[in-house]
Amino acid sequence: MAALGYTEIQLLGQIVNSYKDPAGKMSFAELLAAVAEVSGIRRVRFTTSHPREFGRDIIAAIDAVPTLCDHIHLPVQSGSTRVLHAMQRLYTREQYLERIAWIRSAKRDISITSDIIIGFPGETEAEFQETLSLLDECQYDAIFGFKYSPRPNTPSLRLEDAVPEEEKSRRLTILQEKQRDIQKQRNLHHINQTFEVMVEGKKEARGQWVGRTTQNKIVNFTGSGDCASGRYTSVLITASFPNSLLGEMVI
Repeated sequence: MAALGYTEIQLLGQIVNSYKDPAGKMSFAELLAAVAEVSGIRRVRFTTSHPREFGRDIIAAIDAVPTLCDHIHLPVQSGSTRVLHAMQRLYTREQYLERIAWIRSAKRDISITSDIIIGFPGETEAEFQETLSLLDECQYDAIFGFKYSPRPNTPSLRLEDAVPEEEKSRRLTILQEKQRDIQKQRNLHHINQTFEVMVEGKKEARGQWVGRTTQNKIVNFTGSGDCASGRYTSVLITASFPNSLLGEMVI
């Protein structure tokens, strides 16, 4: 891929961090470092990690290898240990928060995103509130929130006490509004910071280029000259929004 001119690589897997080298010579963290050290590669991302398989060695690799991106997607699904057990997630709220603490203690400013399912069968209002409180503790940079929906051939089909659709919608709205406020506050601290942005395209109507930082944050920016897709450029952040940053190219 590097020989063809690609500069950003994403390792993709349903539980990507459970990777096992068939020869038994390389852990997932070592694989990340090895890919990042390939000549010509400037960014390496990975998704999606499972909390049960997530170890400190991944954070150590990110700290040690500049090419590894400052972003970890670590789906939690629920802030309630009882609901996590019903989901067969194989970890507790406390174990998940331990992993968040590991990430926050890194030398680099690593952004954290997550997936959350609202309205899993049997989820009580108190358990939903546990998920809301988890947002406060984790301070995610973004989440993907979903209403539970039955899927064929899944164990949850046998669970009773379904949450009404109207209630699921209410809870999801509350979750998304709370997370929006968190993202708004988190993005404010990026104002006046300069980031390397990989250009992904241009919004002709607005006369803005669009790209991403190593933290996987979207940046819309203006500037003179050519900004072809795939180019890396420095951007000074001048304003922030819940889902994006605004900036000016640094000449």
